[in-house]
Amino acid sequence: MAGLAVTYGLNLNARLSRWILSFCKLENKIISIERIHQYCRIPAEAPPIIEDCRPPSFWPDKGTIDLIDLK
Repeated sequence: MAGLAVTYGLNLNARLSRWILSFCKLENKIISIERIHQYCRIPAEAPPIIEDCRPPSFWPDKGTIDLIDLK
């Protein structure tokens, strides 16, 4: 009878370990689905050049500064 109790105890321990492992794997898969859902709801970025918001044509095309006679 004691051997049967030990066997059932070890079997319960193994089943509990497998159940916890399965639960952790399920949780990881659910989190992956949540992340995909969040990524789908991220708004798209604006295009690099917006034609309606371009600077006037007389603006400089480079961002350089020339320092002449600086003391």
